[in-house]
Amino acid sequence: MEKDKIIKIGLIVVLTVVFFYWGFNFLKGKNVFTQTNTYYAHYERTDGLQKNAAVLMRGHKIGQVSDITFTTSRYESLTVEMTIDKSIQLPEYTISRIFSSDIMGTKSVDLILPDTEDNVYEVMKEGDFFVSEIEGSLQDQVRLQMAPLKKQAEDLIEQTSVAIEQVKYVLNESTGKHLKESFIKIQKAVDAIHNSSVTIDTILTNGNTNIQRTLSHVEKITKVVSDKDKEIGRIIESFASISDSLAQSNVKETIMLTDSVMTELNGIIAKINAGEGSMGALIQNKDLYDNLEASSQKLDALLQDINENPKRYVSFPLISFPKKSKK
Repeated sequence: MEKDKIIKIGLIVVLTVVFFYWGFNFLKGKNVFTQTNTYYAHYERTDGLQKNAAVLMRGHKIGQVSDITFTTSRYESLTVEMTIDKSIQLPEYTISRIFSSDIMGTKSVDLILPDTEDNVYEVMKEGDFFVSEIEGSLQDQVRLQMAPLKKQAEDLIEQTSVAIEQVKYVLNESTGKHLKESFIKIQKAVDAIHNSSVTIDTILTNGNTNIQRTLSHVEKITKVVSDKDKEIGRIIESFASISDSLAQSNVKETIMLTDSVMTELNGIIAKINAGEGSMGALIQNKDLYDNLEASSQKLDALLQDINENPKRYVSFPLISFPKKSKK
């Protein structure tokens, strides 16, 4: 009786220890009754990844992080050990990405399967390493998304500063005065263009009758020219005949003869200018010219004296006639 009691107490203690062990591991996320495989991944940093963190695939938990240790004594990288359900067959080059699983920043591991053709791939063995990646934190993502906005805000502030400087320059007293004068000149130019357009419109409106009459006259002239087409053709043919006759005449010989005569005439004039010959001596001898001029003056004075005192040069002698005898 006592022996059976001791056996019962022993079984209760063993069951209690097993229950507590299973419950403790269950609270840690481990299932002692599930067979697992162990895989590894190297990271330069883990960004707060803790032991017993969930290992997910497509959002479903298939394992957990069992250990995190430094890879070397120089602490250059970290090795993350993960235990995953043995029934899950993972292809080679599976990516293990550390990411934030909730808004509080809790880190987990997400397994991303590679693209395989026709579902043909090599299965990873226990102890193999995943391709490691780290997803940026929420703060990093916000920083990356805010970087372009920050750049645009800086550009906008710079452009606004330039615009303010330009407005200050425009609102300057002297610049404003010039700007006002420019606007006045532009308004005057617009008014002048408007007045010109009104004037042109008035001219076209008032001269519409004259324009129509002019066009009518042009049409009549065109009709007359069209009617006289044959006569104009005959006139052109006549001019062509005259030009042919002139071309066939001895115009060239006449021009050459005229040129020869002009050459000889130029020679004679040159000799006269040089004082050669009688004509040349007459023209070039100044003494002869002076004598002739003096003789002309004396002759003029003589004629004038004759005209004034004719008795001095003409005398009438008295002729005595015999007396008649008385008979």
